[in-house]
Amino acid sequence: MVGNLISMILGMATVTREKVDELAHILVEQGDMQSEEARKVAERILEKGEEEKNSYVAKLEENIENLKARLVTREDIESLEKKIEELSRKLEDK
Repeated sequence: MVGNLISMILGMATVTREKVDELAHILVEQGDMQSEEARKVAERILEKGEEEKNSYVAKLEENIENLKARLVTREDIESLEKKIEELSRKLEDK
């Protein structure tokens, strides 16, 4: 699941690069921008997108770690079951 989400984010980055390049090409063709200016704008947009992607991935990883810290493991359950059994035996012995 996590791998799929990260793959999706990376996939969005690829689509974004294609769209930004396409938009820059259109702006140059229409004469709205010079080629060098369009390239610089495209690079700034892509850098900002990369920063945003990295921020989302970092937050996602942090949230996953927080969730893992709160999950009850099989060992936790087994340990509690053993303690309950021990306490039950002690009560029965009294």
